This record gives sequence, C-alpha cells and structure tokens, in this order.
Amino acid sequence: MAGVQLEKEFVSKLAFAPSNVDIFKTGDEVYRQLVATAQITLEQVAAHYAINSLFTTYTREQRVYCYNTKQHDYQMRRMGNLSLAVGQLQLTSEITLECKEFVFAVLHLGGWDFHCCIQPFTGRRVYTEIKESLFDALQEGSVANVIMSMAELFGKSSFGLGDLFAEERQRIMTLLSQETLNRLDQLYTQVYRDNYSIMMAFRRDNLAVPQELQVAAEVALGHRLLTSARTLEAESSDGKLSISHLAELEALASEVGQQQCRFHNLEVKESLERLIVNSLRHILYDNEPENLELDIQGLERIVEVGNKLNLGLSLIGAQEIYFQSLESQIVPLCLGCIEKRNNPQLQQNVGDIGVEKTWELPQIRKLLQLGKKLAIDVDQWLNQLY
Repeated sequence: MAGVQLEKEFVSKLAFAPSNVDIFKTGDEVYRQLVATAQITLEQVAAHYAINSLFTTYTREQRVYCYNTKQHDYQMRRMGNLSLAVGQLQLTSEITLECKEFVFAVLHLGGWDFHCCIQPFTGRRVYTEIKESLFDALQEGSVANVIMSMAELFGKSSFGLGDLFAEERQRIMTLLSQETLNRLDQLYTQVYRDNYSIMMAFRRDNLAVPQELQVAAEVALGHRLLTSARTLEAESSDGKLSISHLAELEALASEVGQQQCRFHNLEVKESLERLIVNSLRHILYDNEPENLELDIQGLERIVEVGNKLNLGLSLIGAQEIYFQSLESQIVPLCLGCIEKRNNPQLQQNVGDIGVEKTWELPQIRKLLQLGKKLAIDVDQWLNQLY
C-alpha cells in the first residue's frame, strides 16, 4: 500500500540461505517454486466468486475467505442448459488491504464446462455495453457466439472449474455429480420397471438375468432403499418407529432378495444402525411399558431388514446403551420382582423402583430377552425370573 517493493531485495537475501532439499539448492529457489506459484491474485478470487455465484446467492457485501466483496451489479440469465452471469465486483484483501474492482462474465455450458473472463472495471458505460452484448449473444442460442463475444470483450485469457478454491470446487463437483446421479437413477428405474416381468420370467426358469438388466435393478432398488431408510429415520426421530414406513422398507428388502441384488450401501447401513439405537433408547428410557411388545417387535424388524440385505449391521452402540440400562434400571427391576415374589406381603410395586409406571414380570422378561438378542449376557437374571 505504501508503494515500496520489497520482494526483489528479500529474494536476493534468500539466495544466500542453503536449502536442505537438493532440488531447490537455495532459499530463493524455494520461494520461486513453492511460494510465488502458490500466490492467489485478485483476478483469481474474482473468477472464484463469478463461477461460485452460479450456485450460491451472494449478498451485496460478503466475506469470502480473507477477502471482502462488494457486489455493485449482478445479472444471470438461463437458456436451455446454458447459464450466463455478468457482474461488477469490488474485492479487498483483509491481509494486504489491496483493493480492485472487476467486471466478470461466466458461462456454464452444462456439466463440468465453465468459461469465465475477468477484466478491470473501467466505467459504467463500458460495463453496460459488455453486459448487453453478451446477453444479446446468449439470446441467439449459440454457444460459439457467446464465447467469441467474451473473447472479443475480455481477451483470450479465461478461468474454469479448476481455478476455484479447492473446498468450493469440491462442493460444486458434488452438486453437479448429484444432478447426474439423479438423472441416472431415473433412467435405471425406468429400465427396471419396463423390464420387471422379463426379469421375473428369467428367474422362474432359473436363467441368468442379462447383466444390463441386473445392474438397472440394483441401481433402482438401491436408490429406493436409501430414500426409504432416510424417510423412516426422519419419521421416527423420537424413537417411535413409523410402522407404515417400516413396512415399506421391509417390502423393498424382500424385493432386493427376490431380484438377487448384491450391494453394500454404507448410508443405508448407518441409517438402520441409528434407528436401532434410537428405538432402543425409546424402549429403555421413555418408560412406556404398555407399548413394550410393539416397540421391541419394531426394533427386531429393523435388525431383520439389515440381515436380509446382508449389510453387516453393527450392534455395538445398542449394546452399550443396553448394558448401561441393565445396571441402572433393569437389574433393580429384577431385584424388586424377586423380592416381591419371595415376600408376598411386600406392598411395593416393582415399577416403583426409579420409574413412574409399573413394570410387570412379563415385561421385565421381554426386556431381558431383548438384551439376549443384542448378545448381552442376561441369562443369570432370566433364570431367576422363571
């Protein structure tokens, strides 16, 4: 900001510092090859802003990493799969306080193809002419005309997706990939539906289903399974399972087995494991003994779905929760039940031990049997209650 250039003298002094890496030899080479090449110009930041603006709604003034941005003008138009944005932007570095104003134009041709041009702002009239010229070219529906107009107005230098900051580049790549995957899911689902009866005919005659149809079935059913598992989890956030959505998931698991699909979806696996843990918490801590049998059946049905799908469900989280409850709640219930049985004159209800509602002997047994299904050693207490 003071107008004093210190870099040349600084690099000359680094030349006297030997490097401990042979390929660099001295400190000035380290600076030239590693430091100077990693510097980010304000033009690069403007290009990052421009491309990212197609996927992010920026406010008039906003901080982008260590830069303050001020958007003086911004317009975006779409035509088919083409998107064109033109804007006027002021950038200020929080570190160097360097401040510049730019005009940008970014064209998204669909998919991974971006064409972004940057130039310094030289006046409102020039900016308005640039904007009008580019939008007129877009109106003609010719990609070549838009790119030629950008080259004439901005020069041949341009930026693409690879010039974005890594974090934002990966975010946009994920967004674009998801759009592609959604289209593929729809395509495979249609193929599976159209050929369902043909696949069943192959199954009935014990013939190998054509690989293309088998892949379509696995992709289509995998997508439906993930959607169904997410819906069941969302509708069962309080631990009480949605019976209708659970039945839908069971039907899908049966269809997967019928079509002999093989896949290991980590998201489905993790979703079912969370459902098991939340359902178990509800059973153990929400104190609804009258609904115990139905709640346990629901939990067991989730485990069965995981087994049908060969997901290799982990019950470690559920086992830890059950073991904690075994010591703090279930064992005291067992002791109270045993004491009451041995002393009929005892008026104390079993359910008075640290809980509000009464737990009867059959319900306590069901809690212990649930622990046995979770591979917890509860035989000692089960034997004493029979």
